[in-house]
Amino acid sequence: MSAVRTPSPTRDPGQLRTDIAECGYAVMLDAMTPDLAARAKARVLAQAAGEREAGVGLFFGDDQTGMPSKGSSALAPNQRLGHLLNKGAVFREMLTHPLAEASARQIIGERYLLSSLSAMIMNKGGVAQVLHSDQQFAPFATPVALVCNIVWMLVDFTRENGATRLVPGTHLLPPPIIRMETNEQGERTLVQPDVEPVIAEAPAGSALVFDGRIWHGAGANTTQTPRPAIFSYYCQPYVRQQENMPMSLNEEVYQALTDREKALIGFEAHNRGMGRIAPALGRVNTNWPDSAVGVLGEA
Repeated sequence: MSAVRTPSPTRDPGQLRTDIAECGYAVMLDAMTPDLAARAKARVLAQAAGEREAGVGLFFGDDQTGMPSKGSSALAPNQRLGHLLNKGAVFREMLTHPLAEASARQIIGERYLLSSLSAMIMNKGGVAQVLHSDQQFAPFATPVALVCNIVWMLVDFTRENGATRLVPGTHLLPPPIIRMETNEQGERTLVQPDVEPVIAEAPAGSALVFDGRIWHGAGANTTQTPRPAIFSYYCQPYVRQQENMPMSLNEEVYQALTDREKALIGFEAHNRGMGRIAPALGRVNTNWPDSAVGVLGEA
C-alpha cells in the first residue's frame, strides 16, 4: 500500500470531509461543548461504577486481542457499557448531534441506522487492541462502507493513555487478516498485520470519525487515569444492528423519543420492506402501519 498522509485535527468541516474521504478518518476539535462532554463523562463513570458494584459489568482487555468478549474475566482492567440510550438522558443528545448526522451521511449515505451507542473505559493493565475493521463481519472488500464510527473523547486522547491507532488509507482495502499461530511449544500467538499505525491524539471534547473499513484499534493505557470514550456506531439500513434497539429500549425511553429518533434506531422500515414491526409489544414502525397483533377470525 502506498503511503497516505496523516490528517491533523481540524475545526473545518470541509477539511474533515476531505480527510475522511482520502484517509478514512478525521478528528474534529471542539465537537462537544464543554458542558456536554462533562455531563457525558460523569454519567459514563457513574454508570460504570454502578454496573461494577451490581456485578453486571462487562470487562475486557486481558487477552491477546484486547477486544470486548463475553468470555472475559471480571478481573479484566477495561470496561464496556452497552445500550447507553437506557442509561441516561445525556446520551440521547448524541443521537442527532450535527457532527454525527453529517458524518454518517457522508460515509454511509442518506439512509442509515444507529447500530449501537456504547462506552469503553480503558484502564492501566489492558493490552492494545488488535488492528481490526469495524466491518470485520464482512470478510471481503466492499465498494462502500457498511458501517462508520464516531469516538467522542471525554478526556484527552494521548499516546500514553492508549489513544486510538489507525492505518490511513486502509478503508480502501479488505479487512485485515487476524489469526492465531501455534509454535513448537504449543503456545498460541496472535498474528497481527505488519503495518505502522498512527495515533489519533486530541484534547477532550474532540471526536474521531472513521469509515468502518479502516484498520484500527485502541492502544494500551499506561497511565493511572482511566480513559473513557463514547462510541456512536452507525450502519447501512440493510445491515443488522449491533444492538437490537427496538427490543432493548426501556419503555420510558421509547415513549420519550421523537419519530426522527425512532427512525434512526430501527423503527423505520427500510424501503418499506425491511424491518417491519407488528405492535405485539406496543411499538410500531414510524412509516409502516400494521395493526394485526395475533390470530384473528375463525379457522
